[in-house]
Amino acid sequence: MTDPIRSVVSFDGNALRPVPLWLRMRRIGVHSRAMTDNDIFWIDSHAHLTMVEPGEVEATIRRAREAGVGGVVTPATNPADLERTLHLGRDFPSRVKIAVGLHPHDASCLDASFRKRLEEAAGRPGVVAIGEIGLDYHYMNSPREDQLDALEWQLDLATETGLPVIIHNRDSWHDLAPVLERREGSLSGVCHSFTEPPVVVKQVLALGLYVGVSGMVTFRQADNIREMVGAIDLDRLLVETDSPFLAPVPHRGRPNEPAYVPLVGAAVAQVLGKDIEEVARRTTANVERLFGCGFGRGAGGASES
Repeated sequence: MTDPIRSVVSFDGNALRPVPLWLRMRRIGVHSRAMTDNDIFWIDSHAHLTMVEPGEVEATIRRAREAGVGGVVTPATNPADLERTLHLGRDFPSRVKIAVGLHPHDASCLDASFRKRLEEAAGRPGVVAIGEIGLDYHYMNSPREDQLDALEWQLDLATETGLPVIIHNRDSWHDLAPVLERREGSLSGVCHSFTEPPVVVKQVLALGLYVGVSGMVTFRQADNIREMVGAIDLDRLLVETDSPFLAPVPHRGRPNEPAYVPLVGAAVAQVLGKDIEEVARRTTANVERLFGCGFGRGAGGASES
């Protein structure tokens, strides 16, 4: 199958030659122009802003805004970053929405004290989801049983609060799928930065969940990710950076940031044969529908960049 990322053709002089997608996007200004009310509006559905140096967060959000990214969903991952995540939602209320949860790497930290903290945090203003939660059997930083216990408890919390979930999965779908299937109809959410094959994507969609696509879709050898994207209904697709990880081409190997999510969206557009504007519009609508929130389209206050 032709690689959709490398098959973009552009007229250059007297010859036709393949042009990398990132260069095509730069030429038409996908991620370099300031955003106005009439411009394309993206939302980064998953970015770890707590991993940005505190003094750089405002500049990071400003660069995103200038690139056409008007909103970011940022998840908590452990006891150490919970309060800072909540503060980001307080400091940038129209730009940053918050998820609260415990990443599977830190599942062993879910004691009675942290359960109370999460229960209280779930009711805070700006909190739109329970996450990042799930299973990770690649690193096994927490034992399997601890991961499963933490996942089940946090899924219960999501059901009790009516909040959607942000799900992490790595080398664990064989355990994760039955957990989610038992709760079919009572949960909403997204499987973020998903990498499973189309047959699994169909299972995710059948459960009523969304699928998050990260910068991996731009990687030269990631035909499996592009095949997966081709199986996703655009009305159930979210774009994300998962920053500071997984920077898209041409930034691969460097720290990622929300300003790069238009490159992810452009790659999705290429795979699906859609206009970039349509992908931006529909993925933004998907985020706002799933998380039940809106992001400010206006200039915002000085404190919000």
